Amino acid sequence: MYDIIKKWYWYDWMVFAVRSIWLLSVLIGLWEFHNVLSFPVWILFGLPFIVFSVPFLIQQFYRKYFILTEIIISGGYCIILAFLLPDSIWQFIPIAFVIGFYSIQRVYIWSGSLTIIVIPFIIGMVTDQPLTDTVLRFISNYGVAFGLGYAFQLLVTNHKQGLIIRKQNSVLEQYVHQVEQLTLLEERNRLSRELHDTVGHTFTTMIMGMESIHSSLTDEKVRRKLNVLLNMAHDSLKDMRKLVHQLEPSTMDLSLIQYVKQLIDKFMESTDISVKFRCFGDEYSLSKEVKLTIIRCIQEALTNAVRHGRASEIKVSLYFDSLELRLQVEDNGVLEREKKIELGFGLSSMKERLQALQGNLSIHTDSMEETVIICTIPRNSETNTETIKVILVDDQPGILDGLKTTLESHSQLQIVGIAESGKDALALCSHTQPDIVLMDVNMPNMNGIEAMEAIKEKNSLIKVVILSSFENIDQAVEALQKGANGYLLKSIQPKELIETLRFILRGDTIIYHEIANQVFEELKERNVSDDEHDKNDYGLTSREIEIIHYLAKGMRYKAIAARLFLSEGTVRNYASEMYAKLGVSNRDQAIEKCLREGLISK
Repeated sequence: MYDIIKKWYWYDWMVFAVRSIWLLSVLIGLWEFHNVLSFPVWILFGLPFIVFSVPFLIQQFYRKYFILTEIIISGGYCIILAFLLPDSIWQFIPIAFVIGFYSIQRVYIWSGSLTIIVIPFIIGMVTDQPLTDTVLRFISNYGVAFGLGYAFQLLVTNHKQGLIIRKQNSVLEQYVHQVEQLTLLEERNRLSRELHDTVGHTFTTMIMGMESIHSSLTDEKVRRKLNVLLNMAHDSLKDMRKLVHQLEPSTMDLSLIQYVKQLIDKFMESTDISVKFRCFGDEYSLSKEVKLTIIRCIQEALTNAVRHGRASEIKVSLYFDSLELRLQVEDNGVLEREKKIELGFGLSSMKERLQALQGNLSIHTDSMEETVIICTIPRNSETNTETIKVILVDDQPGILDGLKTTLESHSQLQIVGIAESGKDALALCSHTQPDIVLMDVNMPNMNGIEAMEAIKEKNSLIKVVILSSFENIDQAVEALQKGANGYLLKSIQPKELIETLRFILRGDTIIYHEIANQVFEELKERNVSDDEHDKNDYGLTSREIEIIHYLAKGMRYKAIAARLFLSEGTVRNYASEMYAKLGVSNRDQAIEKCLREGLISK
């Protein structure tokens, strides 16, 4: 009961005071005339308390039956009281005021008829009043009391709507401010990433290209001009990197918990809504995309709770589980029972953001009286969080610097060593035990392929990727025959390079897609057998088996790429290499052969 009463507004207390004054006046009247009435004292004075309490309790727990209860119990008691004590005929006036106040919407049609017409006529009859007095005195006075109560209810409704409008305006102002702030953060983050991945990559490719032709120039004058261009490119790359670091939103350097606390504090300050924040588990490192997504979801959930549910209390919980990050927002708002929860623009945006990170949005209600929004994001949603240790090998310092610039900003990569020759690479591998070696193919004394053979002889677990400035089919075939795990051009896009290194680390072999088909044809003509794979007689990798399985289901390359989160070109590379291993020329032959050999099932 206390939890209900503490939520009362000033007008609830005023109506309670009116009913209390009515009870007090009845008790005073009964005390004055109790000698006239031949009833036991406990009945005489106990009945008014029952009449006062029953409608009050009905109002708190079964509100829709309150008016009918008030008319029957209080109205009936006033009729009995008027019959016993004719001087108490005006005791129904406070009750008429209360009934008028609570006659919302179209309830006033029947409640007004009973209050203004039926009960006055009955009181007039039991007190033997003339019809004229009944109409002029009872009906008019009770009607005025009912009308004042109804008018007061309209004023209170306008007041409540004004409060709601002001509250929602404050919520919207806070929402707009947060949207502007987060949009700015997202745009700066996107712009810095695009600058790094496009302009930075272009500079790096230009530097690599100029370095690769520098040693072949014989004209000293041209070499000096090329040196000037190289220095300009290096300086421009450094300036671009400084600009990227300046553009990166510093606010995102805060932990997710710190940022959520800031957001909630500003929300409570702007809206006067109570928000309780709890955190479970140890916070781990999250990408800016995940942080922004969670913050957006919290912001949208808080705004919806106030605007649509009119909540006064909200609970926000963050769970840092080992498998997923989970956000749970609960509120005590009450939705209209006939109104279904629909995914509007805000909730749809939340769902799209979560799905982009392989996450999920779910909404639960408890008899439409409480709303719980749950957002989940798998812990490995952004990328594989495993750090890949890499060694860079190239005899040209400019290219090494460009490769280092390209890779060092990616948190999944750790540059554990840099070498300018194959011999230095051998020593580094023994000391650092890298996962992958990115090695230039053309180096003096010991070229990349020779160094790769020496590295794999000492440690066959190290993956070696051969890098070349130009397309060379024979060179690629030789590298793959001797155990290379990949053959790429130095101009490969940074994002594709990261994805490629991850596949190579899992055991796949990747070839630059522009020459892949030619390399496979050359391998086929030379009758090459891939002995590095022992999963089946044809040397198919698990990824190739997976792709042929989807092809057998009738899926296109584009659909398979979307399912496996790969590019369409990468899937085509896998398919081409798979056809070469199987000795077939198209997908139908490949599917037929895999079914026949039992590599896949229908």
